[in-house]
Order: sequence, then C-alpha cells, then structure tokens
Amino acid sequence: MTDQQQFDENIKKVSIDSTESTDPAERGEEFSPAQSRVDLNTDDKTEQVAYAVDFPAAVPPSTPPASLPLQRFYDVNVTVSVELGRTELPLGELLQLGPKAVVELNRSVSEMVDVMAQGIRIARGEVVVVEDRYAVRITHIENSHSREAE
Repeated sequence: MTDQQQFDENIKKVSIDSTESTDPAERGEEFSPAQSRVDLNTDDKTEQVAYAVDFPAAVPPSTPPASLPLQRFYDVNVTVSVELGRTELPLGELLQLGPKAVVELNRSVSEMVDVMAQGIRIARGEVVVVEDRYAVRITHIENSHSREAE
C-alpha cells in the first residue's frame, strides 16, 4: 500500500458523526506528538490527521571543497577596477560640483594604486600609459594574510 493510500484509509477511519466530541482525550484516543489534527468545518464533520515528515540527516559532501580543481573557474568573469584614491566631501559640496571642478584625493602621485577585484584589493601597482590608455604595472600581489588584517 502506498503512503497516499494509507493516508486516505486513515482519513476514512477517523470519520466521526456530529454528536461525538472532537476532543481526542474525551473519545479515549491517543495521538503521538508527531501527529496533529485538523478539524474541517464541513457538513459531514470529517476529521483529517496529518503526520510529521521525517527527513534523512544531511550528509557532508564526499569531496572537500578545497580539493576541487581551480581550473573550473577560469572562465568566470570578475570586475577589476583600479582605485587612484578617495576623499570625503560634505553633501553640499558634492552637489555644487560642476564642469572644471577639481576633487583632491587622499593619495599622492608617487603612491601606488590599488587593484581591486569585486571590491577586494588583490594587488598594488603604478599607473602607466600604454598606447594612449591608462594601465597599471603590478608591483605587489596581496596575500590572504594581509587582506584578513584589513
């Protein structure tokens, strides 16, 4: 018998007439904590019994995540940006900015710029020009220990 057939049989067995009490204790019935009762307000006063579902325990993956080959992520695109510097401005000054306004940054020209991947600094370098485009010559690669310290 399938679970659905068993459920349907249990519903038929628990049918009561309108003169009986709906309290299982008054009727001499015992329900396990895994069962809950739902009384329906229908003309035939049919009572349904719902059973809790037992789910199997979660099993940890057989392969630890660290052993997965890194090559599987080589085609994933990551946004890389270069941060020349930062500054804080009051909102009033920010709203007054217009053409030819100069915003001074917190970094000198001789300092290295930060190379960021998805907002995390991964390297530092110096600004260079390659064929009329800005570029960064990487001078220092961040390691995980220096990123954790920030």
